[in-house]
Amino acid sequence: MIKMVKMTEKGFTLLEAVIGIGIMALVVVAIATATTTLLLNHGQAAEQNTVLPQVQNAGHWISRDVQTARNITAGDPNGFPLSLSVPIDMDENNDYSVNYTFNGTRLKRKVYDSSQTLVSETLIADYIDTDNTTFNTLNATINLYQLTVRAVKDKGGLTRIYEISQRIGTGAEE
Repeated sequence: MIKMVKMTEKGFTLLEAVIGIGIMALVVVAIATATTTLLLNHGQAAEQNTVLPQVQNAGHWISRDVQTARNITAGDPNGFPLSLSVPIDMDENNDYSVNYTFNGTRLKRKVYDSSQTLVSETLIADYIDTDNTTFNTLNATINLYQLTVRAVKDKGGLTRIYEISQRIGTGAEE
């Protein structure tokens, strides 16, 4: 007596293998796309994190000095070099002079005493876009100014606009 044994083959058919490979390809493409997006966004975020403090420093220091300045002299055509006369007492002859100038993409703050001796020189910001960083008078009657600061590093850039009022002063000179 011969017994017939049904053999079950184990494995995948060609159709099952093709479908499996297709699904695996979709998963790999999705992972690659997500990874690429993450890496690109991280680079842009890093550039933004670099230029943000530069813009904030420039806005802080210039705003602070303009608010306390007795006189303001802005250069042409974009307002830089910017010169400020900052009082240290009631006598205008004792005023300090604060100058903001560009050295390449760097914004520097130089302070001179009443005898025009350099007291300090500070790097305020780097990566400054000098063509798009401006200081303008909005209203000379009420001593209102607008500072636009733009910093750019590689593909990441940031612009901030500050409106600044003098707290003291005899008027604007431009």
